[in-house]
Amino acid sequence: MSLDAILEAICASGQAQITKIDGQAARQAAEILGKARQESQQQAEAAYQAAIEPTAKERARILHQARLEALRLTGETREALTDAALERTRGRLASLRTDPSYPQVLKQLTQQALSELSGSETSHSLTFSRLEADPRDETLLENLLDEIGLDLPVRYNLHCWGGIVVKSEDERVVVINTLEARLERATPYLRRYLAASFEEEPCQVLNTETRDYAP
Repeated sequence: MSLDAILEAICASGQAQITKIDGQAARQAAEILGKARQESQQQAEAAYQAAIEPTAKERARILHQARLEALRLTGETREALTDAALERTRGRLASLRTDPSYPQVLKQLTQQALSELSGSETSHSLTFSRLEADPRDETLLENLLDEIGLDLPVRYNLHCWGGIVVKSEDERVVVINTLEARLERATPYLRRYLAASFEEEPCQVLNTETRDYAP
């Protein structure tokens, strides 16, 4: 083989090795660059999460406090509405004696009390029962007793909004059917009823308020 051919073969072999090395170097450089970019992105995401984590916790805390405050205000509002409704009821009953419907109310209260007494297993006959009433109801009650055909002793020793107290002769059975007593017995049920009726609207307000803070 001539010297030129040998030199040419050597150059060709060297060029092939150079090309191979360049390719490997390019691939390694690309891999290194890709890993660097990935690590950079991960570090950036980690830094972002670390930066926003306190803000997210604070936001969650504020949201929780807002919900608790909304629940507290809703409960207080519902309680206030219930108290106001009961107070209006008390005022209405306290002035019922001046209402044209009061004679009929007194009649119903008296008949209910007499019926309850006569239905008691331990009570005596109505003939031996005694009544207690407010002096302001004397004329109405006397007329009522005449109307229903009962001649019963009445003591006008009560001071009440209206109504009647009926006792057996031995006073072992006492039926208190005054307006105050009726309201007192009904108040627990009225509170539950009024609270339930006032619940829907405050809850709608609560849902609106908390939705504005929802993440």
